[in-house]
Amino acid sequence: MGVSRQAVHKAYQIIDQKVEQAFMEAADTNNLEIKTINLVEGVMIAYSPAHGIPVIVSLSKTNGLKIWYLYEGNCDSCHLETSCRNILEAEAKERGIQLHSIDSWISPTMLADEIFGRYQDD
Repeated sequence: MGVSRQAVHKAYQIIDQKVEQAFMEAADTNNLEIKTINLVEGVMIAYSPAHGIPVIVSLSKTNGLKIWYLYEGNCDSCHLETSCRNILEAEAKERGIQLHSIDSWISPTMLADEIFGRYQDD
């Protein structure tokens, strides 16, 4: 095939560097304190000192880079509720996370916590 193992390894290193750079820029732009970065899963665990809440930054093929502030939001009165739910359901599907029928009744903020909570240490 003409591609050496060394070239493949180098390509993976470059990809990891680019993903890490995207997470670092997201943290800097949003004034987040980074707790952990999981390059394989495409998830950064962070904390927002301004809001006093945990934050998940996800990177996926389907949705790109998304920032999820984990708090009890006002999803029922938000015009973005359906959009957030669709994005979260796509995240779960891409990550192989099985959602239950009851999940269609919970708020997107609770759904985000259910999907991304597995990546948190606490």
